[in-house]
Amino acid sequence: MDMVFGRELVSETGAHADVAQNIRTSLKRIAETDADVEAFEEEPDRDARLARIPEDNSGPLRGATLGVKDIFAVDGLPTTGGSALDPREFAGPEASTVTLLRRAGATVVGKTKTAEFACVHPPSTRNPHDLRRTPGGSSSGSAAAVATGAVTLATGTQTIGSVIRPASYCGVAGFKTTQGGVPLDGVIPCAPSYDSFGLFATSVSGLSLGASVLFEEERPIGRNPVIAVPAREYLTQATETANEVFGAAVRDLVEAGLDIVHTDLAADIAVLSRTQKVIFDAEFARAHEDRFRRHGSILGAGTTEIVRRGLALSERAYAAAVDELAEQRSAFDARMEQEGIDLVVAPAATDVAPLGLSSTGSPVMSLPWSHLGLPCVTMPLPRGAGELPLGLQLVGRRHTDLRLLRWAAEVAANLG
Repeated sequence: MDMVFGRELVSETGAHADVAQNIRTSLKRIAETDADVEAFEEEPDRDARLARIPEDNSGPLRGATLGVKDIFAVDGLPTTGGSALDPREFAGPEASTVTLLRRAGATVVGKTKTAEFACVHPPSTRNPHDLRRTPGGSSSGSAAAVATGAVTLATGTQTIGSVIRPASYCGVAGFKTTQGGVPLDGVIPCAPSYDSFGLFATSVSGLSLGASVLFEEERPIGRNPVIAVPAREYLTQATETANEVFGAAVRDLVEAGLDIVHTDLAADIAVLSRTQKVIFDAEFARAHEDRFRRHGSILGAGTTEIVRRGLALSERAYAAAVDELAEQRSAFDARMEQEGIDLVVAPAATDVAPLGLSSTGSPVMSLPWSHLGLPCVTMPLPRGAGELPLGLQLVGRRHTDLRLLRWAAEVAANLG
């Protein structure tokens, strides 16, 4: 990709990025790739809108081009949440995260496609590495748009695996923030106990630059992290190939002198999954019950099935699951503290992107970390010519998002 922006450009040339040139590059890449990949929602007057973008912003993201997942409200652009509903259904103020990124200098190139309400019913987006394969989801278009070089940054959300998995499938870097750490006003909800803001970029350094405008700086620890390999019960959910690639990456980190320990973290994956399912179904139903009752015939069958399932749950069952979640999060935080664990390292997905577009793939490698509300980042692993992408996932402690990204950059430098 030949776009540069913000601090990266300043450090290399001592000058600001050419905003107009980066916009032209984005438009060129969309023209070259999007008829096949379909990462973006259609926007007939995109060229004219972008021609009016001012170039006088001197923020840290000046020159960055931004794709926005179509569950975020953006001033001047319609929102449908990947559904067939009228955009007026979702009218409202711009999402504060989008406003922050724009004020920092990023230019919104367009809305990226998403599964319906960031849940089921994948969009028409295809994987840029193999058009027969899913790009993952629900942040399908955002991951694909970064992979094609159409944008330098893209927003996403993750409820279970909607950032980390598509980043892995599309061979880009993805970042899921600590649940509740970044506001999601102006964003169509999925399951609020889990919904988290996310970013995509071509590299961890790009993620760090984008995240820097969302978080206050954290004080560095000044030592290498202690990195835990989780339990076999969790790892065996991934294929043999994915675990072989993961094992090679762990060996790279050991050889680089990083402190790797083996633990039984996430051995209780089955228990976490049961709690998660109750909360997810109940909260998705609550978020979309009104739309379901007014527009059920327009919504996808999978969406209406989850709403019905959630409405059938008792308040008692939901309240018990919420109590279990609080206990599980507290216990995990305490264990990381007691054992001195800073990061968990894991496969980002069960395998490479599967064939077909009817499913976005399994989210199980992200499920425990999303359930526990922890920040996660994935980076592409070195692969041979012609091999499809796989990602390495790092999970940090709660509310240590920038520290996680700093350590992720060090890990990335020691892979391969």
